Amino acid sequence: MKPSVAALVLAGATTAQGSIAILVRQIELPAAAIVCVRVALGAATIALLALALRRPGILRLPTKAPLGLGLLVAAQFTLYFAAIQETSVASAVVVTYAAPVFIVALAPAILGERLTAVRVGAVGVSLVGVALIASGSGTGDIRALGVGLAAAAALAFALLLVLFKRFAAELDATTVVFWESAVAAVVLAPFAVSVSYAQVDAEQIAALLVLGIGLSGVVTVLFVAGLRWIPATTGGILTYLEPVSAALLAVLLLNESLTLPIVLGGVAIIGSGIVVLLADRRDTTAVAIGVSR
Repeated sequence: MKPSVAALVLAGATTAQGSIAILVRQIELPAAAIVCVRVALGAATIALLALALRRPGILRLPTKAPLGLGLLVAAQFTLYFAAIQETSVASAVVVTYAAPVFIVALAPAILGERLTAVRVGAVGVSLVGVALIASGSGTGDIRALGVGLAAAAALAFALLLVLFKRFAAELDATTVVFWESAVAAVVLAPFAVSVSYAQVDAEQIAALLVLGIGLSGVVTVLFVAGLRWIPATTGGILTYLEPVSAALLAVLLLNESLTLPIVLGGVAIIGSGIVVLLADRRDTTAVAIGVSR
């Protein structure tokens, strides 16, 4: 695959992932139940694609690392989906995307990476962005609880990315995503079976299928395939099309308004994330940023 084609594939995949938040808003189920169905369908889709492409080897468990990461995936997705249900889509998605910058606070202790002035500055600017978005709580669709859940999701996401780099960076990304998803589905299964599905209509079932099969399965495989042909930094930057896509879709489909705090906070958070990625072009966490969404 040519690098230019791969970049287009990644751009399309991350833009499509912006619809995740829109779909979650349409489903009348607790966040944990939605996550369970999503990751279970995603894991099943990846398994079927692997068998269809005659690559069953990518489904073998090479180490125990993906099993532990699956616990974090369950927590992160549940917090993220709960945030989407509690506040505006734009604020939830943008705040969650502060995760790549929060990695800076965790990397020295876990990976032994040194802090630089650029990284520390990026953390400060990103936190200002989160504070700006939180300052708009109580007005419009922005609510403090949702912003807080999104911040917690960002921290869980940051820990997931750092541990991915520490324990699973050398593994095939599709293998990691498959086992992360499978473990997360098992962990969340008790929550999923304990809720009522009486209110789930055909439209919501369709949303769940798109969320699990399309966005967690097919789109993830396309993303991983594209990443093989472009630099990790480019892939990491392209992932920021997701919050932009989500915000625009929320305006068009949910009639949400892009308030000044969201716009300014979003610029601060996304800009800081891009600065961090550019500051260390060898950073492999860009792979995890894409495949863990």
